[in-house]
Amino acid sequence: MEKPLRYTLVCIFGALAAIRLLTLDWAAPNVLTWDSFGYYLYLPGHFIYHDLCQLDWLPHIVETYRPTPHLYQTMTLPNGCFAMKYLMGLSILYLPFFGLGHLAAGISGYPQDGFSVPYQLSVCLGSMVYACAGLWLVGKVLRRYFPAAIAAIALVLLALATNFPEYTAIEAGQTHGYLFAVYALQLWLTVRWHERPTLPLAFFIGLVVGLASITRPTEGIMLFIPLLWQAQGFDKWKFLKENPSHLLASAGGAVLGVLPQLIYWKSVTGQWVFDVGSKWFFLNPWWRVLFGWEKGWFIYTPITIFMVAGLFWMKGRPFRQAVLTFFILNTWIIISWSDWRYGGSYSTRALLQGCAVMALPLAVLVEKAALSWWKIPAALLGTFLIYLNLFQIWQYQSTVLHYDHMNFAYYRAIFLDPDPTPLDMSLLDTREILRDTTGFSKVTVCNTGDSMFAISSPANPEALLCNMDLKDMPQGKEQWLLVSAEVKSDWGAFGAHLATTLYRENAGPKETACRLENGICKKGQWNRIEYYFKIPSGSSAGQISISARAEGGQEVFLKNVSAVFLYKKRSLTNSVEQGNR
Repeated sequence: MEKPLRYTLVCIFGALAAIRLLTLDWAAPNVLTWDSFGYYLYLPGHFIYHDLCQLDWLPHIVETYRPTPHLYQTMTLPNGCFAMKYLMGLSILYLPFFGLGHLAAGISGYPQDGFSVPYQLSVCLGSMVYACAGLWLVGKVLRRYFPAAIAAIALVLLALATNFPEYTAIEAGQTHGYLFAVYALQLWLTVRWHERPTLPLAFFIGLVVGLASITRPTEGIMLFIPLLWQAQGFDKWKFLKENPSHLLASAGGAVLGVLPQLIYWKSVTGQWVFDVGSKWFFLNPWWRVLFGWEKGWFIYTPITIFMVAGLFWMKGRPFRQAVLTFFILNTWIIISWSDWRYGGSYSTRALLQGCAVMALPLAVLVEKAALSWWKIPAALLGTFLIYLNLFQIWQYQSTVLHYDHMNFAYYRAIFLDPDPTPLDMSLLDTREILRDTTGFSKVTVCNTGDSMFAISSPANPEALLCNMDLKDMPQGKEQWLLVSAEVKSDWGAFGAHLATTLYRENAGPKETACRLENGICKKGQWNRIEYYFKIPSGSSAGQISISARAEGGQEVFLKNVSAVFLYKKRSLTNSVEQGNR
């Protein structure tokens, strides 16, 4: 590998390491949470507690480390055992670093329970190692078909303009960074086998497919990469017909790759194959996975648009058929899954691992741009997309860019804004906002001052803060309420809302409930919450109430609850912005 490409990789690795060091909570590095917790359970269950059936050790771990709010990672079986909902492939990839963490825990005096600080740090290290190995292998594959400079640019865009940093350097326990490395290995093995076919290479191609399949079963489609890859002057199908041992070696590798999962299922469930309950809707896919404002792949990581665009310029490339087939199948599977939001996610995380393959069409487009008059605009655009991505990852870490509830109006309000306002944050829950109050008269109709209100669930889940009558308010052509409050909670006001409800005669109630915890709130401090409430035209009579509601167990305090009534005395041109999804 040439020096420019090596230097590029070193710079990328340095950037990822810096992101990891800056975002890690060293006192309590809790990366084995939620889904990652489920993928990891095989290792402590087998090597420490020697119990993969009853899981008697699990309640203590959940109580001690709080890795999940509820134990959805296991399923109760009729035979009294518990089956893991998540497959064990990721545990196999974790294994060397689990061993390192176990050794470090013993030396440093931490509990050797599988979840103390050394285990968490070891998983973080493992994620970085796999990420770097994956990028290195992708670089080697790119160099087979592109000049070193083109390969280097494609790697930089792949590593820094996608959600790659989020799922390798930050959320180190997730599958995606590890599977990226698995895809990169499959690409490299495929290229090597087509250059010089050997039985060991054929065996490892199958083994990698098997390992990927017991990490996420849908990753088995990587089989199409070696099947459809082409090489100049090499008739693959003629070779395989004359040398069927290569097919047998690959099949044997695949069987060996999935065998650990089959053995586990047989020992715990009594069946060789067990349905963990995933569902797909292949005839009615969710296109919002790609285009939706919630977490659309093309919206939040727009460099992926250029990956797809590169597919149209791959004519004559030996990887064209393999990459195109993989992209279509992989994308269709991912957008067809029943849980199309994929839980908390920055961009569409399930598409990240396939970006190892999509580096090839990206490099095709980079090469085309480099040889054209628009190479300078393309370079500026690429730089901007890297900046945009890293900025949004920073926003995502504070939940300013929300992990599940994004919409167009809110995204527009926070776009590249390092200091969003409470009114901007309200657009997570309402599409109503008055940007220009010119021509509006204002009257304060509620102000609780320093009076303190407290809510908590289940003891005191709701508090009525204000109650107003529309008849007591001035009449105008256009009427709004600006509702605000100061909120404080030691642990965060998760699940709590400030709600404004209008009760009208001969019409159903209208309500806006705005969350009391958002990305600019600070735990243990007083935070300002604001939002607008538009009073429907023709509402001359009715009651308006403002209340606070709690759903989580934490205690939430409120003070300085205020409602300002805005109205127009006469017909004036105003600028009212109604956010769209």
